[in-house]
Amino acid sequence: MRIQAVLLAVLLMACGDGGGPDEDAFVARFEASFGQCYGICYYRLDVASDGSAEVAYAERKGARESKQTFLLRQSELDGLLEDAALARTETWAPVYGCPDCVDQGRYSLKLADKGEVREAMVDPMFMPAHLSPMILRLTGVLVRSLR
Repeated sequence: MRIQAVLLAVLLMACGDGGGPDEDAFVARFEASFGQCYGICYYRLDVASDGSAEVAYAERKGARESKQTFLLRQSELDGLLEDAALARTETWAPVYGCPDCVDQGRYSLKLADKGEVREAMVDPMFMPAHLSPMILRLTGVLVRSLR
């Protein structure tokens, strides 16, 4: 529900100049979770094409989260815009590999743009070429935001 509200806000901002929606506008949600771990086992990162971001982490999904908001660095944002364009070039399968099969964890990626929402669960050991750059960049942003 929250990502839809953020998507609406981003698209409304993109339409503000009367020239129609920005073709690059998007909202992405990246989740990383690890089944058999101790401590922090769930991470979520929400980012928008305007550079705003929120990171949340918890013992497990559904547990009480710690959150913080921040802005992406310009280099991160520029790279993410390129990654989103690449991710849009192919149809997404709902699942890649076998997430959580050998406790290697699971990535979930959701990209909402231009009235379309794409979602995929990804095995960290089997990332598709069109999603890999975005997942790796979002992982880097996530790690940086937790320092």
